[in-house]
Amino acid sequence: MVKEIKIFLFVAVVLTVFYACGKLETYSELPSVEFKQVYIADTVDDLGNDVKFQNITLEIIDGDGNLGLNAEDTVGNFSPDSQYYNNLFITVCEKRNGDYNELTKVSKNLCYRIPYKAPIGQNKYLKAEVKVDVRIPLGYFDYDTIRYEFFVYDRDLNKSDVAFSCDIPARRHGIVFSDGTYSFFKDDEEEEEIEN
Repeated sequence: MVKEIKIFLFVAVVLTVFYACGKLETYSELPSVEFKQVYIADTVDDLGNDVKFQNITLEIIDGDGNLGLNAEDTVGNFSPDSQYYNNLFITVCEKRNGDYNELTKVSKNLCYRIPYKAPIGQNKYLKAEVKVDVRIPLGYFDYDTIRYEFFVYDRDLNKSDVAFSCDIPARRHGIVFSDGTYSFFKDDEEEEEIEN
């Protein structure tokens, strides 16, 4: 049944503006990932299935700017049967009685390939905002509170630390920010339909 999960990825990579002069910023050569926010809502996919839509925003920093994969990176370490074929991994956990348990049916296919963008200017670090759209059938997503876990690999196969989101009330609709604050729809407010 997990194969029925249809996931869409939209990645937007935004490079930091570099200054021609001034102090060079430095970051670790090990990549880092940080949860920024998630927009979450119930909607219907193109086939008429009820789904939980999640638009997750992350910030990723890599000190030597070698994060991301080109379309032709499909051999050796980046071959389709390699653990490094994808470079962004997301796990969804349910919170129950204060403990977090991985939702394996939901998390199994939440891995993606962030595209490579060569850094420009004096600073060679990469600072990117990555947005991931995920649609999961509601039958797989019957939970009150969830949390995401994230990690990335760079082109040298350096793995970031695992980053965590805040607790997310999965039955509410709206935006949850990294500090746990939120902007939910009012119960009587008509929700706008999400474009598929």
